[in-house]
Amino acid sequence: MEDKFSALIGRLEAVTTKLEAGSGGGGGGGGGGAAAAADDGAVSPSVRAFDDLIANEVTAYVAAAAAIGDATVLAQAETCKQAFEAQRAMLLVVSKAAKPSQADFTSKCIPPTSDKLGEVQAKVDRRSKNYNALQAMGEAIPALGWVMVEKTPGPHVADSWESGAYYVMKLQKEFKGVDENQMKLASTMKAIFTTLQARHLPYNPKP
Repeated sequence: MEDKFSALIGRLEAVTTKLEAGSGGGGGGGGGGAAAAADDGAVSPSVRAFDDLIANEVTAYVAAAAAIGDATVLAQAETCKQAFEAQRAMLLVVSKAAKPSQADFTSKCIPPTSDKLGEVQAKVDRRSKNYNALQAMGEAIPALGWVMVEKTPGPHVADSWESGAYYVMKLQKEFKGVDENQMKLASTMKAIFTTLQARHLPYNPKP
């Protein structure tokens, strides 16, 4: 079992390397292909559900960010997608291996997602004219920490989104009837986290 876990961690590291390579080139390179690098055939229903979230809500958010015409907003959205892809790869690992120890889970499974989460938050620029959009995602992205919340992952996601929603409401107030692209950005951000909470928390993998 330990050998299988080590092999799966090796695949998780390969996904992380591909995501890092994609992050330097813009355009969201390294996306679904990188996540797929960890697959070896059968994928559990919970991982397929996460795939659906990335392919639909997360991808729609990246497209909406591109329409804004702000390179920082787009870069944050692409990094957000990479964070979800890193978590998807982690979910695949824990779905295929015996339950890892707390130490292995924290030191080997979590960092690829948490590192990307930090990068998303680092994109927030108070000087930007799109500060509310950047801060909204910066506040909401800790929702991906649900994997560390053993008993109440859903409420954790809801609480994280509530923090982001404050800035989304400010965004909507500013641009309602003025800029449909900004309104679309706001709605796609909300869709990610409400969908994650409602349908795509497969189970809590925390040891």
